[in-house]
Amino acid sequence: MNSENGPVSKKPTPSSRTNGPTGGSRVPKGRVPVASTTPKRSRRFLGGSAPVANEVAPNSSSDSDGSANDVTEATSSKKKYAYGGGALILIFIGAQLVSSVVYGIVQSRTTYDFTAPAGVGAAVGQASSQFSSGQIFAIAVPPPLWLTALMQIPLWLGLGGAPIWFAIKKGKGVVADLGLRMKAIDVPIGLAIGVACQLLLVPLVYFALRPLLGENDVSAAARELTDRATDPLSIVLVFLIVGIGAPVAEEIYFRGMAQRIFGRRLGPWAAILGAAAFFAATHLQPLQFPALLVFGVILGFMAWRSGRIGPAIWAHVGFNVVAATGLLFHIGPT
Repeated sequence: MNSENGPVSKKPTPSSRTNGPTGGSRVPKGRVPVASTTPKRSRRFLGGSAPVANEVAPNSSSDSDGSANDVTEATSSKKKYAYGGGALILIFIGAQLVSSVVYGIVQSRTTYDFTAPAGVGAAVGQASSQFSSGQIFAIAVPPPLWLTALMQIPLWLGLGGAPIWFAIKKGKGVVADLGLRMKAIDVPIGLAIGVACQLLLVPLVYFALRPLLGENDVSAAARELTDRATDPLSIVLVFLIVGIGAPVAEEIYFRGMAQRIFGRRLGPWAAILGAAAFFAATHLQPLQFPALLVFGVILGFMAWRSGRIGPAIWAHVGFNVVAATGLLFHIGPT
């Protein structure tokens, strides 16, 4: 016990400048400890690199407002994307407008009737109707298939080319932004899934919906195209339009761009379903909507699971080629 007159020994109070918190490591004055590793998060679905956590440089002072603001601004800028939903809508509307303008120009400069059904049966029906009503024979002639193929190019450039331009000029490239890459394994797996979906999934979907939809010709719209393929060149054009051009352009836009943009704000499954519904609705075929929706979900899952759209492209190719083959050569149910 210390007396009143005796000297009192005092132990130095722990200071953050010297010893730091009891039991902890020393932290120099003005320094803020930084985590050695940043949080890891899977970015396979969204594409691109993992988000960077808020970091403060070791030589930056915590009480310096200017340095802290600079770090905050730099971090927030890394989280921003160069384009998003606005670009997605702009591309879709622009592609449709350009395609409509080309369609209108061709229709006004030619004598073809773009609303007339193709085939000998349709011509005979028109002639019979005009004869019975006492009208002058004027059989409407649909446009040749090569002209229809050329008219698809503006739409393909819009849906497939514009996302590539955005990814290269505004984003991080076609691989990071769109997942536009393929592997050799994508070809057999994608084709097998696409063929199975067309031969098994589609019949099952409409068998389940028969009480609601009844007996309907869900292939009527596609048959209008294939009925005009009466020579080898036309058959090749059908496969180029349906089997290659449409799958590549649509997968770049719907699975490569739309699904990834949806995924920035939604969960993976919500983004897959949203992109599939968008894909099915844009075909403007109510009878085909259920099958296209289910098929779109499968394509979206393939793109998400693999981290690239190569498998989805080949599955789409297999799906369309089987449908075109059945319609051209009258294979399978009508």
